[in-house]
Amino acid sequence: MNHVRYAVIGLGRIGRLHCETLRSRVDKAELAAVCDVSEDLARSMGEKLRVAWYSDYSKVLVDPNIDAVIVATPTFTHKDIVLEALKEGKHVFVEKPLTPSSDEAREIVSSVGKRDLKVMVGYQRRFDYVYRDAKRRIEEGAIGRPVCLVDIARDPQPPSGWAADPRLSGGIFADMLTHDFDMARWLLDLEVSKVYVSGGSFFYNDLRIFGDVDFANVMLEFEGGVQGFIQGCRRSVYGYDLRTEILGTDGTISIGCSFDHSLYYGTSDGVKFRGAPWFERRFYEAYIEELKSFTEAVLTDSTPQVTVEDGYKALCISDACWRSFREGKAIPVHY
Repeated sequence: MNHVRYAVIGLGRIGRLHCETLRSRVDKAELAAVCDVSEDLARSMGEKLRVAWYSDYSKVLVDPNIDAVIVATPTFTHKDIVLEALKEGKHVFVEKPLTPSSDEAREIVSSVGKRDLKVMVGYQRRFDYVYRDAKRRIEEGAIGRPVCLVDIARDPQPPSGWAADPRLSGGIFADMLTHDFDMARWLLDLEVSKVYVSGGSFFYNDLRIFGDVDFANVMLEFEGGVQGFIQGCRRSVYGYDLRTEILGTDGTISIGCSFDHSLYYGTSDGVKFRGAPWFERRFYEAYIEELKSFTEAVLTDSTPQVTVEDGYKALCISDACWRSFREGKAIPVHY
């Protein structure tokens, strides 16, 4: 095998981005098929991209021309699709979170262990050049021994449709903040041992009705006593805001919010910029790099850089956060 033939299952926002990436930015990859439950969407995308199209993912999984699938469907459908893909001998790249809860994710981990197939979870921040630079400097000892991580994640608006229901999406801790849990584990190379959560639904009554949270402060304790703080908020009127700082014994590393400076204007109130780009633009190159990385893992029979175990552990932290929020006390994380 000198290239990987992919099918993209789920043609929403991220699925279409992956189609674009595979078509033009990953040399050793070929987009061979697309699939969506909407037959009209599947047909139009297939005809536009001149590839096979399906409205039934089971038919994709038995197609002998497909080596690997990208699962970009709603979170609550991931487990069944991934398990069936593995049964049919397909490598799998699955968007985050792996599943809504760690119990479902554990089933996937168990299935992967029985097969010689690659599964990678789409935590694209690990492939962003800024986060990679920060990771390298931490590993080189540039700030000494890490003592504390502080992270802020704010979205411009809440999720809609199925994603607004925590039973289907995993809620704020799985759907949104597992990005930050994974990033924290990766940057510090430490496991989270305990969490304490405070927060609530302060902005959106619909989320409150569903039982979700739109604002949360998560205190984390990592192994060895290293401290952490992650704030998640689903209302940021000025745009997507993502900031991280790692404090060490000999210095600090900060990853700031990426503002769009392509337009700015000055008034008596000062200089204002266009705003913060939404995550698709902020991490566009990272989405490309993660698919390059997964393709290489398949071709070289190497371990993916974000394993199914990483996806599972992020959800273990998420589940502990839900328990802490509901019980009002610190909760140990069990992997």
